[in-house]
Amino acid sequence: MIDFPIVEKNLLAPQLYEMKIAAPEIARKRKAGQFLILRIDEEGERFPLTIADADPAAGTVSIVFQAVGKSTLQLAALNAGQTIRDVVGPLGKPTHIENFGRVVCVGGGVGIAPVHPIVCAMRAAGNHVTTILAARTRELIIMEPQMRAQSHVLKICTDDGSYGVKGFPTQLVQQMIDAGEKIDLLVVIGPVPLMRFMCDVTRKAG
Repeated sequence: MIDFPIVEKNLLAPQLYEMKIAAPEIARKRKAGQFLILRIDEEGERFPLTIADADPAAGTVSIVFQAVGKSTLQLAALNAGQTIRDVVGPLGKPTHIENFGRVVCVGGGVGIAPVHPIVCAMRAAGNHVTTILAARTRELIIMEPQMRAQSHVLKICTDDGSYGVKGFPTQLVQQMIDAGEKIDLLVVIGPVPLMRFMCDVTRKAG
């Protein structure tokens, strides 16, 4: 069996890491919305992480994770040049992608990472993409350059007002609706309350 080398490791925010892993076959085949199953060593547990990005030419896939439990803390202790025992994927049903028209993608906190490949795929399919990034504070806003490069419009909001608009993404979507902006598809990934509140906003809009 072949281990999977860690090519690059970056600290995005406190306890929040990005890793690029050499996995050429996965990088070529992955689609937006798919995930990996990792096992750090022979004794480790298997755990899933969404594919945040991929570079088929370089043969790498990127994961973004929060170091909060035994396995993710163990993963965070590894550095570029070290290896992961097992990386299985791409797994899961890909996100349905087509030219819907005007698409709004919302990422809240760590949920920003799995929204990124969807933003890229939606734009590649010909959609006009508005992306909203949301977090409690400025230091928790991640992947802004990548999102800005792939979005026609990028909006940022923070709970404390330290960056972008002070408030919540539901307010930004409500403002778009009130302004008469057409939204053909809304994609939201983040904490459960955020997704529930976003459903309430769009339900009221009909």
